[in-house]
Amino acid sequence: MHNVIFMKLQEMGFKSNHLGYKYIRDLLYKCLNGENILPLKQNGYKCISLKYGKSVVSIEKDIQNAISSAWIYGNIDILYAIFQSTIDIDKGKPTNKQFILTIADLLTS
Repeated sequence: MHNVIFMKLQEMGFKSNHLGYKYIRDLLYKCLNGENILPLKQNGYKCISLKYGKSVVSIEKDIQNAISSAWIYGNIDILYAIFQSTIDIDKGKPTNKQFILTIADLLTS
């Protein structure tokens, strides 16, 4: 499953050197293995923060930064094809929750 997640994130333009990339990857893996990651701040981010010794706020911000970077430098055609209806009008990209749940859904279908 790790390889599938890795390949999908790479295809969209995520860079594995971003901290948020590894947090997204871990959250997707947990979600795909049936673990409850929602609500993200209480479950998903908290679990990741304990694993990496970072604050929940830091985890959330690093994920936002990774998504923003992919939206700026990644494959915009693939990103818009996947996230067309989940893009936040004000931000021009999906929220962390929308991103993670959309990719999890895509990988399970």
